[in-house]
Amino acid sequence: MNIQINPELDLQNLRLEFDREQRLRIQNFFTAESADYIHHNLVNSTPWHFVHSNESGLPVKFDPRQFAALTEHERNTIISTLHSRAANSYQYTYKYFPIVDAIIAGQLDQSSMLYKIGTFLNGTQFLNFSRMLTNHRKIVKVDPQATLYQSGDFLTTHDDSNYQRSAGDNSSREYAMVLGFTKNWSNDWGGQTSFFPETDNGTSQSWSPGYNVLSIFKVPTPHCVNFVTPFATHGRYSITGWLRSDPTISRTDLD
Repeated sequence: MNIQINPELDLQNLRLEFDREQRLRIQNFFTAESADYIHHNLVNSTPWHFVHSNESGLPVKFDPRQFAALTEHERNTIISTLHSRAANSYQYTYKYFPIVDAIIAGQLDQSSMLYKIGTFLNGTQFLNFSRMLTNHRKIVKVDPQATLYQSGDFLTTHDDSNYQRSAGDNSSREYAMVLGFTKNWSNDWGGQTSFFPETDNGTSQSWSPGYNVLSIFKVPTPHCVNFVTPFATHGRYSITGWLRSDPTISRTDLD
């Protein structure tokens, strides 16, 4: 299965829309066949890891085996501690799969959807689309991960500018992106991406989880992922990451 962007998208008009607000939500981003392929594999064959924040907002990660080994008491303690800290500080918990790390470590078969989406998002077609949409010619890579928000998961307000760098990382986050693959989501279930102004004037804008939707916005932008309610009947599936510039990388394949 070859992943393809919807050829009917009007990039010129999308670029004008993005230029006005520096954030945009693009419906029907992939071809229908590509979207169904990605969705099917996210739901049925992705080995979800678990992550939550520590007291400093840094990630504490569990692979599927480690998460399965946690007792019910240990899980409840993690959640109650997170809720206590989240009242006044940046905190989060959700499921994820580290696509880039798994590709680098040789842990993904090249025929798998996760390998294909990771390489596609770092390929010529998607990066050229992103550079033209944002009018940012220094974008050279993406660091995607699969994410799943289920009942009780959340991500409190942040702007993506303060993050833990790996040794030797010279890249910068320029734009955040969320590729949504969530079907039949109810507004009553939470899980919206909500945006807030730099100064607290009581206003916000929210985007509900959607299917075959690309959401993209400039870094820094204050936002959160709202708490997913206990009565949500299924998960919020997406591929998330950041469009990055990096002065150490030259991409002669990009316009």
